[in-house]
Amino acid sequence: MRRTIRMVTLSMLGAALMLSAVAMTPRPVFSDEVRAITLYSDPTTGQVFTKRCRRCVRLGEYIPAGSTEEIERKVERRVSAQTQAQLDQERAAMQAEEAQRQAQQQQWNAEMAKQVSTIQPWATEFGDRWYKKISVGTLIYADYRYYSHTGFGPQFLTQQVWPGVGNNSFNSFDITRTYLDFKFTPIDDISARVTPNMYVALNTGTTCTATSTSTSTGGIKTTTTTKCVASSGDKSGANSGFAQTDDGDLGFRLKYAYIDYNTFFQKVLKFAPMHDDKITFGQQQNPLVDWEENLWGFRYTALTPWNYLSLSSTQVGVAMKGPIKFNEKQWADYDVGVYDDASFHAVEQSAYKQVMGRVTINPFGAESRYDGLGLTGFYDYGYSNKCTPDENELTNNNGTCGHIARAAGIAHYNGLTPWDQTWGAFAEWDYGHNAFSSSNLFSGSGPSDAIGIPSTGPSSFAAWNKMVGGILNSQSVQMGADLGGHFDIPYTPFTAFGLAQWFQPNTRISKDPLDFTRYDLGVQWMINKYFRVAFDSQAIQYYHSQFTFAPGQLGAKSVAVPYAVPRDTHAFFLHLEFRY
Repeated sequence: MRRTIRMVTLSMLGAALMLSAVAMTPRPVFSDEVRAITLYSDPTTGQVFTKRCRRCVRLGEYIPAGSTEEIERKVERRVSAQTQAQLDQERAAMQAEEAQRQAQQQQWNAEMAKQVSTIQPWATEFGDRWYKKISVGTLIYADYRYYSHTGFGPQFLTQQVWPGVGNNSFNSFDITRTYLDFKFTPIDDISARVTPNMYVALNTGTTCTATSTSTSTGGIKTTTTTKCVASSGDKSGANSGFAQTDDGDLGFRLKYAYIDYNTFFQKVLKFAPMHDDKITFGQQQNPLVDWEENLWGFRYTALTPWNYLSLSSTQVGVAMKGPIKFNEKQWADYDVGVYDDASFHAVEQSAYKQVMGRVTINPFGAESRYDGLGLTGFYDYGYSNKCTPDENELTNNNGTCGHIARAAGIAHYNGLTPWDQTWGAFAEWDYGHNAFSSSNLFSGSGPSDAIGIPSTGPSSFAAWNKMVGGILNSQSVQMGADLGGHFDIPYTPFTAFGLAQWFQPNTRISKDPLDFTRYDLGVQWMINKYFRVAFDSQAIQYYHSQFTFAPGQLGAKSVAVPYAVPRDTHAFFLHLEFRY
């Protein structure tokens, strides 16, 4: 037994010495031999082995000093210790920085709150004075049009012209109107409006002709002189012309510029029924045209009756206007004023002024301006803008200073209750004196002779144009009738609308070849409250059958004019309106 113990002890001592010798033997640091060694032991003999053996048990791993794995583990422990220390240091720095930032933010918030409380009265005053007192809007009219038949006649829409006879299938894309609308109300008493208008430019050409011969004592002396007269348009085609434009550039002019005195009836007269009435000075809405455009609701597709014939949509002058109310219901609405005889885009030359006014009666009362049943009367009395003070003094000068009159009577209804608020209609009777001229008739398209460009040859319209001028003289009397309305198709965004007009340019001619009818029929799609489109068909139809205008009807020297009835004009439109 003692021998056995002695042998095991010697064996273990020998193994230890052997391992120490191995460890002390120099080895390359990165040698494959200097690696961790797994040790195994034989329990019977007590011997230690470096390889697995029979009946051996695993003792563990021995890592020689200076081996690669020992170095790597030491490096890992050191790196881990350094990384953790660095992370702890960075975390502490970030926490300190965040605390400092929050403290600074709280200080800034306090300072900002103090500044806001200091400037708040000024900001409130600025907002009340400007942002709540100014409004800016825009309005755009655009269309595509196709003319299946072309003839001579008034324009369907303002500044919308087309080539005349012989130009079937004419078509175009148009921007007919663009407005920028600025309104300013510094105080409740006063408000102002300025509305620039961009439109198709109107140009005038010049025709220079004429020769005169004079005789002097002692012989004949011939003098040739050139006389230049302004023409109102450009030739288009063989014998027709655009009555108003030659290049189509978009021009600028002022549509509205006026000031309202809003509280005269409220603070000065203190008359409660006219609490909302006002006095307006400047370039403002016509008493009839603007009101009727809103009554009908489809100005972007066609002009209203008197606006189509000759009456401007804008007047320059002073007016008084507004509703008359009792118990919060409107019982009447009026607009009366004194204006220049010139249109808003012409210089006033007349020795007089024109007076016009509209009065609407609501026999059953109305919740708003156009609701329910209404009866409207309109009258306009003025003179030609050519009637200057010196011209006015001439006797028998009706050609220049004959008076102009326009009148209209309108019955209209717009639904009040849920079952009938989807439709509206109006019927109108019109009367005029010297209120429709050849320039109005040919505002859309006319013969070249009518715009100052003489035509020649067998297809000349010279004689026919002279007949038109004779019919539409300064003593002509006009008569007409109109129907218009709309119907909202239930459960859809579509509305059917229409306008029909019958007109006699001169009732003093027993059979006037210029008598015509006009219609605008279509369907509107209301896309949203800002944007709508409409498809419609429009036409000017001269309703007499073709005949020869008899001689002598326009004076002893007037001659017969064959084919006196103009050709009709038919067109199809796709209209767009954007309003904001």
